[in-house]
Amino acid sequence: MRLIETLAAKRIYYSRSVPTLPDLLLIDIPGCYAGNSLALGRYYPVILETLAEACEFEAFLCAERERVVPPDLLDRRPSKLQSDDILFARYAPPTAGWPWVLLCCWPTRYTAMVTSPQSEFARLAYTIDIYDDLDEVVAAERKMLTTLGPAEIRQISPLATCWGTA
Repeated sequence: MRLIETLAAKRIYYSRSVPTLPDLLLIDIPGCYAGNSLALGRYYPVILETLAEACEFEAFLCAERERVVPPDLLDRRPSKLQSDDILFARYAPPTAGWPWVLLCCWPTRYTAMVTSPQSEFARLAYTIDIYDDLDEVVAAERKMLTTLGPAEIRQISPLATCWGTA
């Protein structure tokens, strides 16, 4: 049994539009494996910082195994992206029918405040939120900006637009 034919049969890449940010692979988990722990009850995001990681992850999905396993190969690997600023990156759906993704990269001074950063931050640096539409993304960004205040955020990176929307 291979994950590429079962758990990860339906997936799509969200390409980076800024070279220093990661690509994302979004897996639409089949209903029999889906649940409340997944984004929107069904999506599992994978952060791919390099081409080598993308190839490694694809090999992981293609490997023959006796049972379905979580696609968590890269989840605990520390990020190579380092920033002193909070970075927001908006990823538009590459094609219709897929959700919007809001990726936030948090500086170490923030992740160090958490008791268990490995369980709170993907790759010890990221949070990922997934939304059905752009209005939800914009509302989430505004809420974070209000919560953090203007002095805390120095870079906001809205990425590719989708079908003429900003």
